[in-house]
Amino acid sequence: MNDTLIIYFSKSGTTKKAAEYIASEINAPLHEIKTEKVYPKNYMMTILESIKEFKKGERLALTDDVIENFSDYKNIIIGFPIWCFTCPMAVISFIEKYDFTGKKIYPFCTSGGSNCDKAALKIRELCKGADVKDGIKANNLDKGKLSEWLKDLH
Repeated sequence: MNDTLIIYFSKSGTTKKAAEYIASEINAPLHEIKTEKVYPKNYMMTILESIKEFKKGERLALTDDVIENFSDYKNIIIGFPIWCFTCPMAVISFIEKYDFTGKKIYPFCTSGGSNCDKAALKIRELCKGADVKDGIKANNLDKGKLSEWLKDLH
């Protein structure tokens, strides 16, 4: 069994594309975080919805969020679009359902402008006992950037 799992949340497909690229390069399985909530198609309306979620601290109902043998994975690569300068509430809702103690976590984001720094801090806060690595913006990942970022994967 592969000891690395790639988890991602994607609204528009950009993060999914990055997750699939990483998976193909390192031969790791994928798990998509899916919400029961359907977000608006319009980008600005989605941003407004995400702001409401953050202000309320809303935890989202997720679908298909059971990962068999989660404890067997040593490395978790987790990707998401940047919403409100950090990871979406869907990702936070997902993280709170699992114990990441002893795991290495590699966050990646897709974004039109922001980097992954604030999101990585949030993930460190949520994943006590995990080794959360610096995040990377994955809009234009190539083999060189990917290799450098994942250099201590195993």
